[in-house]
Amino acid sequence: MVDQQQEREDKYDVSRGWGLPDLRDLVPLGGRIETAEFALDNTYFDTASNHLSQLGVTLRRREGGPDAGWHLKVPQGVTRNEITNSSDSASLPDDLAALVTGLRAGEELAPIAKVTVTRTVHRLLAEDDAVLIEVADDLVDAATMGEESRLTTWREVEVEVKPAGGVRLMKAVGKRFRAHGAVRSAYGSKLGRALGEQPTAAPREDGSVGALVADYVHAQCEEFVRCDLGLRLGEPEVHKFRVAIRRLRSTLRVFGPLFDAERVAQLEPDLIWLAGLLGEVRDRDVLRARLAEQVSELPTEMVLGPIASQIETTLLLERAEHLARVTDAQDGERYQTLMRQVMQWRTAPPVTKLGRKPASAVVKFVRTAERKVQKRLSLANGEVEGLHGARKAAKRYRYATELSAPAVGRSATKTVKETTKLQTQLGEHQDSVVSAAFLRRMAAAAGSSEGHNGFTYGILIAQEWQRAEEIQRDAGRRWAKKSGGKKG
Repeated sequence: MVDQQQEREDKYDVSRGWGLPDLRDLVPLGGRIETAEFALDNTYFDTASNHLSQLGVTLRRREGGPDAGWHLKVPQGVTRNEITNSSDSASLPDDLAALVTGLRAGEELAPIAKVTVTRTVHRLLAEDDAVLIEVADDLVDAATMGEESRLTTWREVEVEVKPAGGVRLMKAVGKRFRAHGAVRSAYGSKLGRALGEQPTAAPREDGSVGALVADYVHAQCEEFVRCDLGLRLGEPEVHKFRVAIRRLRSTLRVFGPLFDAERVAQLEPDLIWLAGLLGEVRDRDVLRARLAEQVSELPTEMVLGPIASQIETTLLLERAEHLARVTDAQDGERYQTLMRQVMQWRTAPPVTKLGRKPASAVVKFVRTAERKVQKRLSLANGEVEGLHGARKAAKRYRYATELSAPAVGRSATKTVKETTKLQTQLGEHQDSVVSAAFLRRMAAAAGSSEGHNGFTYGILIAQEWQRAEEIQRDAGRRWAKKSGGKKG
């Protein structure tokens, strides 16, 4: 069984002869400092393509010390999510193996480095013995594994804040260390240093539109992979997952000429497939919140029967069914193929020669996306499918504007806000359409069940129809005002 905790630490490089400064004055009244020594043997694992290392993820088996077992560390902003299993097995435990299935992208895991650490731990304790800060003074010997072995040795000090402590105390300890000659480490992990990775990634910005688009694609692929792991951990990542896919697909559409067409044709169908699976789950989440609020706002005399519980139960069951399909898909070959493609696009998107144009060329693509919104709205004529198409075009325009921000400046922020309003309005229309269809299904079932009737469902359907009609009338006017009456 795995355990999880948030880990926040700062690393410092120090010389072999560096002396740890006195920290007793930083301990609160009644507290103390506890010291212990450990010998730690760590074996790190990755795929042949180094998928985990590229993402800043580390997987290791540790022997020795109080936290022996398997450790999976995943970057999460300024912290890391540390997922552990205390098994002493030489084989990766099933629960951790399931979590890294997506990260492996179909490749096998193998040992890539051995890191031996002689650790002296200093724990700053409060009066009640709660650990505030843990200082790990490490002498490290590392050897990479493969066709050639790289041997390195160094000393570093880690300062980790514990739940009972605080960032202020961690910073005070770090300031004390720097005053005594410690230097903040440029490496995020011992593995990265052992492998000889560059301390910072080489900048990709070269002033070209290709680099601008590649950076945006990179960010969406990073989010895609993060959401994959989040879903496997049972976290509520469905909506974020769908948004990452939408942004990626939008970029492929709007900036299509900048990418190799064959590679796009390979990637897009699988993105559409996965987005569809996630969409079924997300629709139930939206409907649950939407209809629970609407039922609660009805006068009591208008609610005949256990309407709220019927809706909630039906949607929860349907959500569980569709989420199970997503989970099954994540372990399938098609998904693994998609993950491999996402990994490739993350590091090396297939940008064509057109990508060499200056970043200012992005404006042409954004304007084309804007004209498509105008055209679809003008042709929608209040029709459901037409408005739904306009909504999708508005999303693509919004995401293209987001992408262009580094090149066009502050004007992009205003445009994104305005387009988000239109997108939200058209999204409300689509939600009304989907909600009305679900309510009709519930009303039909209630009408054929003893002790139930469709009266309340009829009221809710009428309300959804009214909302949809109001939006149909207003959507075109709102956009026409924003665009100054321009037609595409």
